[in-house]
Amino acid sequence: MSNINNIHVLSRAVIIDQNHLLLCKTADLSVNFYFLPGGHIEHEESAEAALLRELDEETGAKACIKRLLGCLEYSFTPGHNSKCHNHEYNFVFEAEAETLTVCNKLPQLEKHIELVWMPLSQIAEIDLRAEPFKTLVPLWLKSSSSNVLHSVMI
Repeated sequence: MSNINNIHVLSRAVIIDQNHLLLCKTADLSVNFYFLPGGHIEHEESAEAALLRELDEETGAKACIKRLLGCLEYSFTPGHNSKCHNHEYNFVFEAEAETLTVCNKLPQLEKHIELVWMPLSQIAEIDLRAEPFKTLVPLWLKSSSSNVLHSVMI
């Protein structure tokens, strides 16, 4: 079986400060795009534990999870930026950390990403992956529980 058809399960953070969203930007690919902080959930690890671990690895911050915003099931055509999979489940949590603010300098702890603050008003204009996050994140932030699961699968 080819690795290209593997399903990946990820935990992602939505961290907002002063109407800015914390994002990761690719730093080692020929095409730059943005994505929510977080990463893969390891075997026998909860989505929450994975997110806290990933945020610590990416930012050095000790974050806390406020609430589950939603889950996005997403499938895409693999390309140069995703050679390992083409189907993923993203568990998305609203989170916060005292040290992650627009006023504080963002650490750059991993060579393959750059942490950036993006004004929420500009989210629709950037190459944010997965694409549905452009509309889902604002929707989820406004809602307490509706439309928690979103799938692009037909």
